[in-house]
Amino acid sequence: MKVGMPALLEFGCVRENADFAHSLGLDFVELSLNLSYCRKSLASGSFREELGELEATLHFFDEADFGTYPEVVDAYLKLLDRYCGYGEGKIRQVNVHLQSGPVVTISGVKHYVYEKEFDEYADRLLKGLSKAREICASHKMNLVVENTDDLPPYATRVYEKLAEAKFFFCYDIGHDHLCNDLLWEFQSTHDMDFKEFHIHDAKQRKQCHLALGQGELDIKKFKTLAIDNDAYVVLEVKCSQDLIVSVGTF
Repeated sequence: MKVGMPALLEFGCVRENADFAHSLGLDFVELSLNLSYCRKSLASGSFREELGELEATLHFFDEADFGTYPEVVDAYLKLLDRYCGYGEGKIRQVNVHLQSGPVVTISGVKHYVYEKEFDEYADRLLKGLSKAREICASHKMNLVVENTDDLPPYATRVYEKLAEAKFFFCYDIGHDHLCNDLLWEFQSTHDMDFKEFHIHDAKQRKQCHLALGQGELDIKKFKTLAIDNDAYVVLEVKCSQDLIVSVGTF
């Protein structure tokens, strides 16, 4: 198991994250394409010097949906190939979100477009993620698929297909708390290969990304699962003070 931190909004460059990670004794920084300073550092190549001996993982664009329509997926695949190329030899794996897709609210009730057209959606998703996996592998990186905080019940059908296709996964424990432990229940009866964990506290099925000890999650059981999977663990809190608390608790 290796323990790292996410690139923080409060910092202005990769070096600040690296210096902070060093001060906490962490192993890696998860760079994020949602932050412009990470994109610029990757494109220029300066992130290698800034990180020094630290390893890196990469969080792809939050909104990227590999189950949407092919012309949109093609654009994301081009971006994925570009940034994997920048990071080859330094970035170990790339994290993408599993998205719930478009929602139509009727009389106050959410209806999921992907559920209504599930077979077509599942086919698009498997094709899109398979191409993404191939791109990552060509740059000597793993692709990991992360659960988001708004997954509907039909997501278990998606995970069945992804597990059968031998995808690697990222388990975000706070997101799962907001989804009533959907992934915890699924993984307890299915074979899933977790290469990454996002560890943060959560409470009341409403709040997550809390510092460890500020919520109600049993962090020890997830730490054990991460150790068993020899995974990369991102202590995914969003500010330096919460990281100090979480590193001390973890």
